[in-house]
Amino acid sequence: MEKLYKLISDVQANLFVLFHKTWVFHWNVVGPDFQQLHTLFGEQYNEMFEEIDRISEHMRYMNIRPIGTLTRMVEVASVGEGSSTYQFDEMGQKQIIPGKPITKSDEMIKRLLGDNITLIELLTVLSEEAEAQKQYATANIAQDIMESHGKFVWQLRAFIEKTAKLSIEDSEQTPIEVPEEQPVDSYQVQPFVQQQ
Repeated sequence: MEKLYKLISDVQANLFVLFHKTWVFHWNVVGPDFQQLHTLFGEQYNEMFEEIDRISEHMRYMNIRPIGTLTRMVEVASVGEGSSTYQFDEMGQKQIIPGKPITKSDEMIKRLLGDNITLIELLTVLSEEAEAQKQYATANIAQDIMESHGKFVWQLRAFIEKTAKLSIEDSEQTPIEVPEEQPVDSYQVQPFVQQQ
């Protein structure tokens, strides 16, 4: 059960950091697509707020104390904050490197796309472990959250494709790299490998 407890805590921390980053991007987005992105980010962070509550209450049901401090959430999460990056020192400890806030909408979208994919990978590992331990309620919650973040990936990818098409028409802008869409039968989520 210890492995399951660690996985669910990792998901809770990553979900919270992603929620916070999406919320901050919602406040700070600027540009011609302001209204669309402000609304999209708002819908996503509102849904994540409900997910955080659901998974944290489930942790209490499992007699696990959810992570309760922002400092610890950031330490545990592999998803970075909206203005910071991180690296691992020679002892394998995560070191936060404060940076400037992200203000470009295309960078916000790319970061959120990658972070949602990372969260889906974590949720996949959690779901598999929960099923292996016959903790079906935990697996169900992980799968529900996975589904909503799959929708977020689709929405963000669609927005990147829109932006990339506009960039091609405007030669002064550098086109945004669009992740290639995979056919359904060849799509596979790569297993999450936790960094030490």
